[in-house]
Amino acid sequence: MIDRNHPDFSSPVQEEIWNAATDLVPLERTLSAIPEEYHRPCTDYYNYVTDLLNNLYDDPETYLAASDVVTYIRWFWVFLYKAFSYEDGVFFIDSDGYKKFVKKMGKPLIGILTERMGMRFTETDGTVRVTNDVYPQMMIAVHDVMAAAYKHYNVNCTDYLTMCDFRALVNYKRTYEDMIVLLNDRGREMAERLCVYAAEHGIKPAKCTYFNRVEFKKKGKIVFILDVVSGKNLKVNIGFAELGGAAFELMREDIDSYDDRDAFAHYLRANLKKCTACNPDCPKRANPVELFGLKTVFCQPFLRMFDPKAEEFAYLCRLISLRDKVVCAGVSEVFYPGTG
Repeated sequence: MIDRNHPDFSSPVQEEIWNAATDLVPLERTLSAIPEEYHRPCTDYYNYVTDLLNNLYDDPETYLAASDVVTYIRWFWVFLYKAFSYEDGVFFIDSDGYKKFVKKMGKPLIGILTERMGMRFTETDGTVRVTNDVYPQMMIAVHDVMAAAYKHYNVNCTDYLTMCDFRALVNYKRTYEDMIVLLNDRGREMAERLCVYAAEHGIKPAKCTYFNRVEFKKKGKIVFILDVVSGKNLKVNIGFAELGGAAFELMREDIDSYDDRDAFAHYLRANLKKCTACNPDCPKRANPVELFGLKTVFCQPFLRMFDPKAEEFAYLCRLISLRDKVVCAGVSEVFYPGTG
């Protein structure tokens, strides 16, 4: 079985399947929030997805064509939802439309998502209907969750279906707790400790617009960001400052006063965000700058820590407090590191 705390994948394909399966919102978290009439349809769809992904995981060699499982599943349901008509739990389309669907999706993909999973495309009198023998009510969930997501949200609409967050049906607003639950045990423990520290300093989580990411803000400014990344590990982004500006000078004064200044400065330099699309002609790469006594490539004014260990907690809190200080002083600069 797929376990978020013990990844045992042995290939990129299997890793992709593992990530998709461990992204699913547990069924018990959603059923209590939605009308009872949806319990069976959503349970059917959840069981279909989990059975499909476990099937893929146990037999990855059969599915090598699906190296990006999540994207393929999303395409399949989006095109089905938009191209087919729907009535009483059944998607249907004329035979010409179905041929276009097969051409766009490709027979291998349709086979991957339907083989051994009970899905049926049945043609009668020029109309093709989509049903499922094993999970008979799942199409109700597919249609209504997709419809609700497109109605209620601006981004990540299809993720509500692919990640089984059926709370889209009731216009649920995701919170940082929904992000944290996706993490492995070590990442969750660190995230929860950082959340407590943030709350003590008046730094609050903002609306969780994206599924795997939440921004923590103060006075409308981002202080730090928590993300779920590959392996269900935690990624922490913390705002820093452009060299020479008022924000940097305010931070530098504090850093220079630390008893462990050199060790802290080493940690800071090591975790400065480096551009992932750098080329040899980049002026920043060609011209390292002096930062707390040593030359370093300074690309972007924020820090990024992947899977931080428990012993890094004190440094993370110190970095958060430095960013907090410049926000409170009104000299913070724009901090928007994106999702990369």
